[in-house]
Amino acid sequence: MRRLRWWLAARAGVVRRPAPPRAWPEGGTPLRIGFVVCEEAKWGLSSVLQTLNATPGIEVGLYLTLSDLGLRMPRAGRAREYARQRAFFANLGPIWGDLYDAGSDRMRPADTIECDVAFIQQPWGMQELPRLLSGKVRTAYVHYGMAVIANDRMQFGMPDFHPWLWRYFLPTDAHAGAVRAAPGPRPPDIYVTGHPKFDIYLTPAPGRSAVMAWPNPLDQGRKRVIFAPHHGLESYSLGLGTFRWSGAAMLDIAQRHPGIDFLLRPHPNMGLSLIRSGVMSAQDWQAYKDAWTALPNAAVFEESVYWDVFRTSDAMITDSGSFLAEYLPTGSALIRLERQGAAPLNSFGVQLADGFYTAEDSPALETLFHKVVVQGIDPKAAARARAAALLTPAGRPAAAIIAEHIARCR
Repeated sequence: MRRLRWWLAARAGVVRRPAPPRAWPEGGTPLRIGFVVCEEAKWGLSSVLQTLNATPGIEVGLYLTLSDLGLRMPRAGRAREYARQRAFFANLGPIWGDLYDAGSDRMRPADTIECDVAFIQQPWGMQELPRLLSGKVRTAYVHYGMAVIANDRMQFGMPDFHPWLWRYFLPTDAHAGAVRAAPGPRPPDIYVTGHPKFDIYLTPAPGRSAVMAWPNPLDQGRKRVIFAPHHGLESYSLGLGTFRWSGAAMLDIAQRHPGIDFLLRPHPNMGLSLIRSGVMSAQDWQAYKDAWTALPNAAVFEESVYWDVFRTSDAMITDSGSFLAEYLPTGSALIRLERQGAAPLNSFGVQLADGFYTAEDSPALETLFHKVVVQGIDPKAAARARAAALLTPAGRPAAAIIAEHIARCR
């Protein structure tokens, strides 16, 4: 009912605004900037955290909570998941507060967050935080992926989330234009900075032999391919997932090309989606991954920090959304697996599309793999370079632009 009232008010032109934030701390008092986090797989703000931490007069810390997936787990699994996430984020900076109490299995109130600016990692599990913190803590957001798929509600139209933000830092003018053109409640204050995920590409890439995730890391002459399947298999999802045919097709390709190294890099929600969609049981999914690791030229890579793997590969094959953009700056070949009825590319994604090879079935994938990967015939290399240039519109780290903006606002 609350969401219906919001929608009706928006249609009538009556849009509630966030309460004015409390005053900035006076000069001499450090500015406290917190990161409200819950899922290492979607963490993409390391450059922002590091840049702010190195800025005089700013202190950074983290508040840990549970994602929506963690909240749906049984109690014992929830506690284990929270401990696992806490161990990851504690390595990034001090934990200023735990929003979940594993002992009582209860969530702590939003006012546990006490800082001047809070970066919210994602809506999932924290969808009402910007509204609950309105008038107390300035909430900021950088979408955890690079938005290339049309999904306006998730990207800027959640009524308890986006309209209550103090700042929404966006990657390009195209994304800002989409927000401004959208009807109904939307983020009140947007600012184009580039996406911090791409800051990593401004640093030197590691040597190919330094990345031990590859099956034969010391053999630098072998070609390397990443298979990154998306979880969108259910009828109510974006419908990007092609695993019903591409899962078996890619395993077959890996088996038939022992001179090429492969990494299976599934979406973190892949196993759950396979079960929910009826494509595989948990046991079948584990058996599938075991079949990859049994090959001398293949491995499974499920870690959240994947940039070095990207930058030491020769091709990616994926039906993902954000990876279509995130992989482009490597300069390596990108084969997009497509599915009829899937959510289309948004206006920005369309600008990148000339850089993708596309396949809708196993025969098309086989043909492309032989041409692009095996033979090295890559006519789309120049188009990928043009598309990659669109990803860093300012030509410098997004984290620096974000830090400078916050400093000017104080």
